[in-house]
Amino acid sequence: MRSMPLPLRHNSIWIITLLVIIGSSIHLNFTPLSIAENLDNSVVILNELFDIDLSVADQVFYSIIETLEMALIGSSIGFAISIPAALMASKNIFPIYLTTIFRAILSILWSIPPLLWAIVLVSIAGLGPTAGILAIMAFSIGLSGRYLYEIFESQNPSAYDLVKAIGAGRLQIVKYVTIPEATAYMSNQFLFILTYNVRESAILGLVGAGGIGFYLILYLESLQYGKASLFIIGIVIITLAMDYLSTKLRNKIVSQ
Repeated sequence: MRSMPLPLRHNSIWIITLLVIIGSSIHLNFTPLSIAENLDNSVVILNELFDIDLSVADQVFYSIIETLEMALIGSSIGFAISIPAALMASKNIFPIYLTTIFRAILSILWSIPPLLWAIVLVSIAGLGPTAGILAIMAFSIGLSGRYLYEIFESQNPSAYDLVKAIGAGRLQIVKYVTIPEATAYMSNQFLFILTYNVRESAILGLVGAGGIGFYLILYLESLQYGKASLFIIGIVIITLAMDYLSTKLRNKIVSQ
């Protein structure tokens, strides 16, 4: 049976993709006309957003500090916990019955986004930054843990064979081989997760978990768009600043 020519196969994929998009748009009742119908209202809201109200500048500053603190605490604790969890999930260090359990735990923690964690934890810990910190921590354990055990498993097996040959136990292998070889990657991962969580912390306040998002949703819901716009600018600034600093530091670590 002859296979379909490559150009024809590519065209078929694009046609199927286009049909799926059209079908999804019809199912969701989405058309470009729906945007045009609300254009007048959008122009009014945009004008109000550009009319920036500086009276809330102090709130923006203190909420940015709170957001950064939430991200730092949650990321640091979560990353610290992820290291032993990732070790337990590494098949080249521990037996498969143990790694299967820890991989399942890390997958569950990673699969739930921080905002959803925050919704659950606000109902448990109450409104405020505590729920936000716990949400960031839970997600950080899952994401960093999955990344780290892949790093641990990709290490040179000859180094493991060498220390095993001289009678080293699992803890000694971790101490003298696993962690030293992965230090640069671990530092890189921490900076990445910290930068990611700064952005996530900025929106956790939308569900009452503290940070700058709390004031943003407060002023949006009360239709005070001039005040809300200053918080949007604050979110953009801290996100870009953290991304820039993180990139610089990661490049420095990699080049060493």
